[in-house]
Amino acid sequence: MPPDISRIPDSSGVYLMKDKSDTVIYVGKARSLKKRVRQYFQSPKNQSPKTKILVGHIEDVECIVTDSEVEALVLEANLIRKHKPRYNIQLKDDKRYPYVKVTINSRFPKIFITRRRLMDGAIYFGPYTNVKAIRKTLDIISQIFQIRRCRKKISGKQVRPCLNYHISRCLAPCTGGVSEDEYMEHVMDVVKFLKGDVSGLIKQLETKMNDFASKQEYEAASMIRDQLAAIKSLSQQQTSTAGSDDRDVIAAVSGDAGVSVQIFYVRDGNMVGRADISLTKGGVDSTMPDVLAEFIKQYYQDSPVPPEILVEHEIPDIDLITKWLAQKSGHSVHIHVPLRGHKRKLLEMAAKNAKMSMELAQLKPKQHETAQQALVQLKETLSLELPPGRIEAFDISNISGTDAVGSMVVFENGMSSKSEYRQFNIKTVEGIDDFAMMGEVVWRRYARIVKERGTMPDLILIDGGAGQVSAANGSLKELGLDIPLIGLAKKFEHIVTTKKGTGEVIILPHTSIALKLLMQIRDEAHRFAVTAHRRRRSAKLTHSKLDGVSGIGALKKRSLLGHFGSIDGIMNASVEELMQVEGISVRLAERIFEYFQNTGG
Repeated sequence: MPPDISRIPDSSGVYLMKDKSDTVIYVGKARSLKKRVRQYFQSPKNQSPKTKILVGHIEDVECIVTDSEVEALVLEANLIRKHKPRYNIQLKDDKRYPYVKVTINSRFPKIFITRRRLMDGAIYFGPYTNVKAIRKTLDIISQIFQIRRCRKKISGKQVRPCLNYHISRCLAPCTGGVSEDEYMEHVMDVVKFLKGDVSGLIKQLETKMNDFASKQEYEAASMIRDQLAAIKSLSQQQTSTAGSDDRDVIAAVSGDAGVSVQIFYVRDGNMVGRADISLTKGGVDSTMPDVLAEFIKQYYQDSPVPPEILVEHEIPDIDLITKWLAQKSGHSVHIHVPLRGHKRKLLEMAAKNAKMSMELAQLKPKQHETAQQALVQLKETLSLELPPGRIEAFDISNISGTDAVGSMVVFENGMSSKSEYRQFNIKTVEGIDDFAMMGEVVWRRYARIVKERGTMPDLILIDGGAGQVSAANGSLKELGLDIPLIGLAKKFEHIVTTKKGTGEVIILPHTSIALKLLMQIRDEAHRFAVTAHRRRRSAKLTHSKLDGVSGIGALKKRSLLGHFGSIDGIMNASVEELMQVEGISVRLAERIFEYFQNTGG
């Protein structure tokens, strides 16, 4: 029995269709709610099969009246994001460019970078394409406005302040030393700044910079110069009036895995970035123009709007959508389909990339299926009780026995789980002894799991031969553990087992999908170990050479190494060359030069 729709008003607004469990399954907008909703419950002869399925699940219809169609359009997009209805086209939770989040709705708000925009009452700015500029600007905000960036809960109980308070980068509301009103004034200054009102702040900083320069305090003046550069860089992204040669190029491709959307960001005539975003199709039949229209409505809810948007198809409600985008951005917006020339080529390139993304998305289920088959083969080959759903793999990386690092990578159901990777700095072994190092890493890993009563793996894979496997097995026995353990030596790709004593070898054909999976996991453990080792050596080298120079922190170290490429490059640089690095003043350049001259490097 269809729901009672007799009292639905004849005005613009949004309708929410619900199933028998009162779950919102579809959200739509209409110029006339009465006419639009009534269409769903008329003769089903002209309805598509998917629309018939939707109607068959509708138990109730809720309507929200709006003053205009533009308001209805905005509300529809917000409600789709909030309820995630089964039968609507909607953006998946993708990792796009980052936002700056200010938790304005909480006591003593904090500010931080996030890649997820939630309907949680906070204020979001962005997304931004220049991530380095944002991080630097947040650092500047900490220095100037002293807004907290930690996620500590402030209960009212006074605690000791952290380092940020002592270096004047936080007002430390956790100590109770600042009132809510005073702190909120600082927060609102930050919000004003992030909204683009930077002229007053820039004048203030320029005055301070000139004041320091006149007192010959050049290092302090150069720090403010760098702050000004970062603020101006970010404010260029924030400006509400986009340039005349700015546009977004949007192409979409539909497939079994959903819809793949590719956006090219063109600013000042140059392509400065792109985003690859996925859409769910929803249960109602939709044409590609419908898909593009829904995408534009949802995407530009919280994304910067350029003066021009290029699409492949004429979209429905184009006048209404254009009007809304113009109101939102404060400048005129044009959505159109280019038929020839440079713009058409850009659109075709975006479509080609969307197609590639869709093909990759459709490959993932096949890769998962192949991985499952490989795990079944491993079960049979190694005589395991079950396919090894969780595999943990280890490798050691060192050069001449120094800065040795052990790595552990995790594969769940044949797919990498990078959030669970771990690095181990070797602590108890000196010199070159890969076997002992492997024993140490394996012991540390599983001693901790035993202590914390964590989940053990179904299979342990060692990058190496009988010696490494024996050392790892010895650590397991010392801990009283009996976990299937194998090694994979690179030379012949033979599997070394612990059956009948360590050293028994299993030889699989190179076409075996089980062997290919083991090789993939082993190679990933090796890659992660080498990367960790290089990072540790670089950090040690940087520490030993540059920490002797006063006035150089982590940011200046990175700037120097990024500019010269190595410590040797810094050691051999002249004062003039050092001064070319951002943040390095005349006085600091002279100090660095004199340090390396006096110490001989």
